[in-house]
Parts: sequence; structure tokens; C-alpha cells
Amino acid sequence: MSQFEYVAVLISIIVGLALTQILRGVGRMVTTKNGPRPYWVHLAWTFYLFIFFTMFWWWEFQLSTVEWSLTIYSVLIIYATLLFFISLVVQPGELVGVASYKEYYYLNRHWLFGLLLAITLWDFVDTYSKGVAHISELGVTYLPVQIGTIIGCVFAIATQSETYHKIFATMWILVSIANLAYLFFIVG
Repeated sequence: MSQFEYVAVLISIIVGLALTQILRGVGRMVTTKNGPRPYWVHLAWTFYLFIFFTMFWWWEFQLSTVEWSLTIYSVLIIYATLLFFISLVVQPGELVGVASYKEYYYLNRHWLFGLLLAITLWDFVDTYSKGVAHISELGVTYLPVQIGTIIGCVFAIATQSETYHKIFATMWILVSIANLAYLFFIVG
């Protein structure tokens, strides 16, 4: 077993648990009769995180050529752990004391966007820990998307405006899909 394969197993387990949490939460929404009503903005962020996690897992496969160290290993484990934590926020085990996912979303937006902000900031640490060659592989969209995420999350934490949250969710899914298309089909 190579060093990369050894490291990839633990990262895969953590990200797999995060994906499981999201899928179980959506499954619970579908199968629970008379439960809290879904809210499309909450579902949009659930969808975004599902795509983000699967792309993170896929992107990390490219690390088979990285020179591994305890620092890079630690950075990736922390990154995967942050993904797991945000999965718990976006799709909790139970909704207690709330009538809808809309109410849950606005009550927990600080955690959701605080963790997304932490993940974005940690992505800078992750990216820079892998060196200059890795940074250039990310293309010209990396910095603008990261800065957009930071700004969007700060406003999402600060405001309870339903209009802002609807626009941010819609725009961010479109930006993310465009960025993924750029990264995987143009940059390669």
C-alpha cells in the first residue's frame, strides 16, 4: 500500500460519513410523513454541499503525486473533519423544537455559514501547503471563487433577509457548477 492509499482511506471514511449524513437527512425528509416541511434554500445548500463533498473526494485523488508529510496529512484530516461537521449542521439527526426546515435554516445559519467560511479559509491553508505547482493547477477561478465565498458567507451570517439567502443560494450553485465545468473540462 502506498502512502497516498494509506492516507486516502481515512479521508475517504470521513468524507463518506459526511455524505452519508447528507443522504440520510434528505432520505428522512422524503420518508417522514407529517415532519418538518422542507425549505428550498436549505435543500439548495444541501445539494451544494453534496456536490462539494463529492468533488473534494475526486479532487483529492490527484494527490497521489504529492510528497506526503505530517503537515499535509494533518491539513487534509482537518479539512475532511470540517466537511463532516458542516454535514451535521445542514442535515441534523433530528429537528427538535422547529416546525420547518426554513425555521431551522435561519436559526442555524451562523453555524452553517461559519463552517463554510472556516472551510474556505482552511482551503487556503490546504492549497498553499501543497506548493506553487498545486496552486497553478487550480486555474484563474480559484481566488475569485474563494473571495466570493468569504464575502457571501459573511453576509449570510449577518443577515436574516430571506431575499439575500435565496439569491445567494441560487447564485452560488450556478457559480459552483460553472467553476466545476471550468476545472474539470477546461483546465482538466
